[in-house]
Amino acid sequence: MCIACTLSDTLGRLASDNMQPDKGSIVGRRQFLSGALALASVASLPASAMMRDAKGSFVKAIPSRDGKATVVFTNGAVYTMNSKAPWAEAVAVNGDKIVAVGTSAEVKSSIGKRTEVIDLKGQMLLPGFVEGHTHPFLGAFFTSGVDLQYPTLEEALKEIKKYVAANPTGPLRGFGWRMDMFPKEGPTRQMLDEIVSDRPIMLFAIDVHSMWVNSKALEVAKITAKTPDPIPNFSYFVRDKNGEPTGFVLEVLAELMVANAVEPVTVQAMSAYLGKWLPNAAKAGITTLFDASVPPVSGDEGDIIQIYADYEAKGALPFRVSASHVVKGASGVAKAVAKTQGLARRFQSSLVNARTLKIVADGTEEGWTAYMLKPYTDKPNEVGTPPFTQQEMDTMVSSADLAGIDVHIHACGDATVRMALNAIEHTITTNPLRDRRNTIAHNVLVDDADLPRFAKLGVVSEFSPNWHSYDPDTTQILLERMGPERQGKIYRPNSILKAGGRISMGTDWPAAGYFSTYKPLDAIQIGVTRKLLDKTDADPCLQPESERLELSDALHANTLGAAYQLRMEKEIGSIQVGKCADLVVLAKNLFNVPKSEIAGTPVRMAMLNGRFTHREAF
Repeated sequence: MCIACTLSDTLGRLASDNMQPDKGSIVGRRQFLSGALALASVASLPASAMMRDAKGSFVKAIPSRDGKATVVFTNGAVYTMNSKAPWAEAVAVNGDKIVAVGTSAEVKSSIGKRTEVIDLKGQMLLPGFVEGHTHPFLGAFFTSGVDLQYPTLEEALKEIKKYVAANPTGPLRGFGWRMDMFPKEGPTRQMLDEIVSDRPIMLFAIDVHSMWVNSKALEVAKITAKTPDPIPNFSYFVRDKNGEPTGFVLEVLAELMVANAVEPVTVQAMSAYLGKWLPNAAKAGITTLFDASVPPVSGDEGDIIQIYADYEAKGALPFRVSASHVVKGASGVAKAVAKTQGLARRFQSSLVNARTLKIVADGTEEGWTAYMLKPYTDKPNEVGTPPFTQQEMDTMVSSADLAGIDVHIHACGDATVRMALNAIEHTITTNPLRDRRNTIAHNVLVDDADLPRFAKLGVVSEFSPNWHSYDPDTTQILLERMGPERQGKIYRPNSILKAGGRISMGTDWPAAGYFSTYKPLDAIQIGVTRKLLDKTDADPCLQPESERLELSDALHANTLGAAYQLRMEKEIGSIQVGKCADLVVLAKNLFNVPKSEIAGTPVRMAMLNGRFTHREAF
């Protein structure tokens, strides 16, 4: 649950260090040449790789001179998200705006001599997907390379071999292996040395808290039997009986000692990683996202958010971004509002803003760091320690509210959810009336008494449904942590909806318990099935089964629901005349396919502000 949130500061400090002269720290400061070269390689990509049109920009399409539509979609299954007219078959776009919605006959009058007419042939047209909580920079950094999300070690090793053969030079990376592939001692460098011994390879685990490397990576990082562990028994290098590192690396500080030596973490490198991911986001149909925490450089998140603005200036940003200032501890309370205001003033462009205060109010149940109302079942003297007192939380939320700032609160434990709701209620009762869009994210465990408070207080409940699957994390680890009664009440979006509340959705990429994804359709399928993507109707789903979302609710949460969270519902999130032309075309009508085929439905087109960011022939 938002493991990425806990990584931002460490990665940010490391990037900041890499911008300074070498000071001889244990994590070597490296020249940023490799990052600059990586950026140059992204900049040299042909325009077609990013699907830019002849005008070369994703920012806005220019309206036609004759007043006719620039693009018309006909003969489609148009799911509008407009409750008054949920279905249509045609949409007309002029420039960056939707100008007509209706039947193909009704929209025909919008067609002119220069209008591009696209016959959807029954395919589905939706509003562009709006991600309510994700981490593009962290995801792009950690997940680049070979995808190792396979059920067995044999399959993972096969993919590693193919990846090494396809990439004959330079360092190698990967992401997604799981601990259940290995014995309790974990993976070893020898397994990788047999595949590649002359180049470093580093493979991050699905939870991003572990790394598997070969001997060459350890050599480049100068990790030996004599190297001290960053934090003994917490962040360290697993060693054999002779004290030699085995190639199994645990927790962020130790991981980044290796990663930074192999491929230095710099602002330029982070820009390059993001640039390589942008086409993937467009292909997934993402047209807007909330970046829930960026790694700060020199103590300033703005240095990284600026990368979004730079891509926008080049016409290469395929989605809108709403970013945030992040507070993780009591030391940040005093300056939280001022820093958020500073980012909000700095970023006010067509596609990039930063006007939210993100508060990380606890950790995760898996690490016993989520704040609980009752002790952990497997640690009966532990309830978790929140980074803020209730008074500090009240002060932060109330001060933000007076400044017109919305808060987005990470809360996994039921005690943290209650603390967040209490702070918002305190704010409502003490501050002047205003249109509030406060959000509580993750909501792994919510006490029954607090479920109706989301609606009462007007709080958006943000979920990451790819966490909601029947898998070893939810059915074994969380059962151990919580016991059967509480484990049987995890992730309850339907209960929030039935109590009158609002929900939004986001993948929380790259954070994952068992399956990491940035694709909205993956998360939507898991949300409606509460199963892993490769499971059938006969396989069990995560309980309570009653919390499986209806497809209509899941689609709403990933479009108009998330747009409402981000104060953009008047511009995006539904297909209505006057709204921005942010659209997605799917190969099939999701309401006519088995639930197990939702994620596999191809995204044929994606459009931002009337320009195609992704386009396939059909």
